[in-house]
Amino acid sequence: MDAFTKLQLPVVEDRLLGPNPAVSLNATYYEGQRVVYGRYSNSTWEALENLIGELEGGVGVAFASGQAAMFATSLLASGRFVVGEDTYVGSRDLAQFLVKGDLIPCVSLSQEAMVAPVRLDDVGAGDVVVIESPSNPLLVTYDIAALAKATHDRGALLAVDNTVATPILQNPLNLGADIVIHSATKFISGHSDVLAGLVVVADESLAERLFEIRAVVGSVIGPVEAYLCYRGAKTLGVRVRHASESAARLAGALVQRLGREAVCYPGFDASLVGPHRQQSAGGALVSLILEDAEHADQFIGALGVFHHATSLGGVESLAERRSKYTGEERLPAGLVRLSIGLESPDDLWADIDHALSVAGVD
Repeated sequence: MDAFTKLQLPVVEDRLLGPNPAVSLNATYYEGQRVVYGRYSNSTWEALENLIGELEGGVGVAFASGQAAMFATSLLASGRFVVGEDTYVGSRDLAQFLVKGDLIPCVSLSQEAMVAPVRLDDVGAGDVVVIESPSNPLLVTYDIAALAKATHDRGALLAVDNTVATPILQNPLNLGADIVIHSATKFISGHSDVLAGLVVVADESLAERLFEIRAVVGSVIGPVEAYLCYRGAKTLGVRVRHASESAARLAGALVQRLGREAVCYPGFDASLVGPHRQQSAGGALVSLILEDAEHADQFIGALGVFHHATSLGGVESLAERRSKYTGEERLPAGLVRLSIGLESPDDLWADIDHALSVAGVD
């Protein structure tokens, strides 16, 4: 009997169990089990889904990316897929790409009003409405409970992209939302090394539909990526709280340096953000609005602790000028989004202060 033949024999052994789920690399399973093929489920995905489902208060479904999670959400609509204009550019691109997609205007697209309503006049039965709160990158806060009621009154479902707030600071399902979406690439994985997405729903029929969509479309997350997200989620609370505290300090210092009108930060909204409110703290993103693109580029170029890169939610602090991207022309040309990481806030402020001086910002 050769080595390969031996591998086919069932092995009975005592399992060594620890705090981490096993990384299951099976693409197929032996007949007679609850899953027969790797496109339908995977034990490593399930560990991640159970963890995030518990954090958000629903049933989690993992996907290959945040965009794949958003696409799956769009297929829950029997009517239109309606996305707020004040959202991530990829979400808006998807709405415009889909035959039944549409954009709804958000009343405020400026830093002057950190709490803004969304117009739902044209939303109807069967639609799925997607918002972000806080939005990215203007960091406007929306009243999720009020939007959920208004959406339900029109026979539609409300989906909230909770990537920026994370389940540590906000739980949209508890506020009346039907669907929660995460780009797990960001805070949940937390180390800038994974592409992954998650959808969480409270309704079992929606969960079953999402599992079906994932299997049919094939937008499955890899087992290694699922494990890395699971591992990252273990430190999510510690990372988010530390980064949020640092971001609040930096936002306050920026207001003193630049003035309130030049700084976007959810923590400034006392009506919806704070202990025992919709969002328990301000979060880890701060946007500052400099005079123009030239000043913004000079500022970013002078940073030394911050990395000049897109994305957010990693352990390292990132800075980028968002309006340079196609589809982001709506934004102020000098807007710089800062994703605050785990470095010393004193070091981060010294870096910001120096870069502002180099850019000639008084």
